[in-house]
Amino acid sequence: MCDFDENVADLKAAGMDLGLLQPTQSMFFYWADRDAAAELVRMVNEYTAQGVKAHPDNLLGLATLPLQHVDLAVEELTYCVDKLDMKGVAMGTNVNGHGFDEEQFGPFFQKVEELDIPIVVHPNDPSGIERVANYYLTNFLAYPMESAIFAAKLVFGGVFDRYPNLKICLSHAGGVLPFLLGRIEHGQSERPESREHCEHSFSHYLKNFYVDTITFRPDTLRFVLDIMPEGHVFMGTDYPYDMMDTDPVGSVKTAVEDENLQEKIMCENIGVMLGLT
Repeated sequence: MCDFDENVADLKAAGMDLGLLQPTQSMFFYWADRDAAAELVRMVNEYTAQGVKAHPDNLLGLATLPLQHVDLAVEELTYCVDKLDMKGVAMGTNVNGHGFDEEQFGPFFQKVEELDIPIVVHPNDPSGIERVANYYLTNFLAYPMESAIFAAKLVFGGVFDRYPNLKICLSHAGGVLPFLLGRIEHGQSERPESREHCEHSFSHYLKNFYVDTITFRPDTLRFVLDIMPEGHVFMGTDYPYDMMDTDPVGSVKTAVEDENLQEKIMCENIGVMLGLT
C-alpha cells in the first residue's frame, strides 16, 4: 500500500507503464474533526506526491479530501492541484451517511468542475451493511450496490444539471449500475418523484460517468462496453487488494478482439479523461 518501488515493479510486471495512485477509503478520514482532518489528508496527499515525484514516468496521484468539512476540502483540493500536481480526486460514495445530492457539497463540485479534473469514486460505508456482514458479502454485493445508489443520487438530485461537466469514475465497472439501467429508466418514466430535480432521462447522464474494467468475466466486460458511451471504459486493477484483477491487460485482450479498442481501453480513454492528451 505504501511502497512505491514495489508498486512500480508490480505495475511493470503486469505489462503496464502508468498507474494512478488512489488513496484507499480508510484514508478518506470522514470521521475526523476539522484540525485532525486537515492534518491527516495533507499527510496522505504529500506522501502521494512524493511517490509521484520519485517515479514521474510511472505514477500519477489522486487527492483525498476532508469532505465532511466542505470548505476545507475545497482548500485542500486547490492546494493538491496547484502545488502537488494531483490529477483528480479520490472519494467515497457518502460522507457519514450524507449523499452527494445534498446542497452542502455544491462548492466542492463547483471547484472540481472549475479545475476540470475527474472524481474517482470507491464505495464506502454501504447501506444495509448489517445484513451482509458475513460471507464477505459487503465486498461482493454491498459495494457494487452502493456505487449505483451514489450514481442515482447524483442524477436524480440534479447534480449534473447544475454541474454538467463533472467526470465521475465508478469503481468495479460501475457496480450494478449497468445492469439496472433499464429498470431505472423504466421507473423514471413512471414515477414523478424521480423527475422532480433532474431535467433529462437517466441515460442522458451516462456521458458524465466513466467505469473501469474490473468484471472478472469477458462477457460481462463486453456488456459494460455496450452500455457505456464510447471512450468511457478504462482499464482498472483494484491493486493491491484480494479482489484485484491480477492480469488486467489480459482481461481486456480476452474480452475485446479489436486491437484499436484495446488500445483505447488500456491507454487512450483514461488519458483523455485525465487531460494528459
